[in-house]
Amino acid sequence: MDNKRYEGSLMAKTGMVASAHPLASLAGIEILRQGGTAMDACLAMASVTTVVLPHMCGLGGDAFFIYREASTGEIVALNGSGPSGDLLTIESYGGKGNILPQDGIISVAVPGAPLVFEMAAKRFGRLGLTKCFQAGIDIAREGYPVPPQFSRFVAAEKEKLSKFEETRKIFFATGGPPKPGSILRRPDLAATLEAFASGGAEYIYKGPFYKAFQKMQKEMGGAFSGEEFPRYLNEPPRFYRPLATDYRGYTVLETAPVSQGFIVLEELNILEAFEMGKTDPAGPEAIHLMIEAKKLAFSDRNAHAGDPAFSGFEVSRFISKEHSRRLAARISRTAASVQEPSGAESGSDTTSFVAWDGEGNVCSFIHSNAFAFGSGITVPGTGVLLNNRAGRSFVLKPGHPNSLMPGKRPMHTLNCYMVLKDGEPFIAGGTPGGDGQPQWNMQMLSLMLDHEMGPQAAADFPRWISLPGTDVIGLGQPFQVQMESRFPEETVKALREKGHTVRTVGAWAGGGGAQIIMKDPATGVLLGGSDRRVNGMALGY
Repeated sequence: MDNKRYEGSLMAKTGMVASAHPLASLAGIEILRQGGTAMDACLAMASVTTVVLPHMCGLGGDAFFIYREASTGEIVALNGSGPSGDLLTIESYGGKGNILPQDGIISVAVPGAPLVFEMAAKRFGRLGLTKCFQAGIDIAREGYPVPPQFSRFVAAEKEKLSKFEETRKIFFATGGPPKPGSILRRPDLAATLEAFASGGAEYIYKGPFYKAFQKMQKEMGGAFSGEEFPRYLNEPPRFYRPLATDYRGYTVLETAPVSQGFIVLEELNILEAFEMGKTDPAGPEAIHLMIEAKKLAFSDRNAHAGDPAFSGFEVSRFISKEHSRRLAARISRTAASVQEPSGAESGSDTTSFVAWDGEGNVCSFIHSNAFAFGSGITVPGTGVLLNNRAGRSFVLKPGHPNSLMPGKRPMHTLNCYMVLKDGEPFIAGGTPGGDGQPQWNMQMLSLMLDHEMGPQAAADFPRWISLPGTDVIGLGQPFQVQMESRFPEETVKALREKGHTVRTVGAWAGGGGAQIIMKDPATGVLLGGSDRRVNGMALGY
């Protein structure tokens, strides 16, 4: 491996974790040191991020992962996302708007994360949920110092959070958002995490949490019949083999629909038609080609993708080399395309983390509330914020593959990846950021695979995002590219000359929060990177 891959990255011999919050990383590495697996470490990080990053994730949200089990060599994935209420249909919502509400009870889908946590612990864990969740329980009960960034997040979402009394009591107890440096305690959430860790998913989907949710949603005029939560528990998601493509000799794995991970594979297949390794990664040629690849892949997602159980969506067509070669041939090297846009910007409302243990178990894990603070609703007495995945993602167009239907899961922004070299794990990574995820993962994978960068260098590299994406709230907005100001002025000028509408943002304001671990095949050394755009860290031993 080229020595430049080591520059800036954390190095470790035995095990490593990386997450978006130091307390989560500390919990994860402690679990590894106690003999836990990579999955145990991810569950510990999930418990802590549920507490310290409530705007991004929690028991009321969704969770996806890819896991490599060292003892068998098997690599599997799991998608944890649920449907909206049975009584919410296009017909019942007809005439009330072109999209569902983006907050409130109508925006909520059945949370998938709790069942994923339990299924993951049973199949790949060693220490059990009670042990793995103890760090999150303790932090929620004893409190943690509020960072300035979180205080700003609360202030920015004041209008939404103030609508709902239970949420307002948590985040505006003093009349304003929690002050930086103050201690935020979450006793209700601590009790719920403890009850879930001991009682398992049944506590959420059939037990006291479910009953509290049902009482609340009826009072709020929700569209849940009462069957949705128990049905989700009784008909759990299935483990599956991740989607895969070959990219210049590496095997890149991604989460399958309803995840939009296939977009990353389609983008990489398109890029394979061009000699990306010979381009300047901060130059206009590389960025133009990636923007155009993004547009083509997102266009496929918006037109064709839906819950395969309902729509019959066959993803293999879209990640085939033949399909991508046809798309690559449509890209002009000199001019931006003007395809019909069909989505909008989305925020960093998710968190991602990775773990690699001494036995060779590897996990890339991501969980989310959808938009920041999800629906804004907290289930009374539980401290659990609910997602707004149904509102964010469903299309209210009859016959569309992603149209709203009872029992159907909406298409999902969450995705995570793993890269194999000669059949062995080489990289595990992911990033939050809604529709930024497939774009930033493409950028960082190209940096690591085409330009031999290490995890920290790839995570820190100047970042761009092409808008719009897939969120229904912004359908029809014109294309633009947002680029961090660290890109050379000559690059911005050249992209504009090609016809791109470019807006520059702050030097580190491009979005995302990548967490990446790479293993040097020659030495076995683990290299870790944690995005400087968030307050996380990689830790190893």
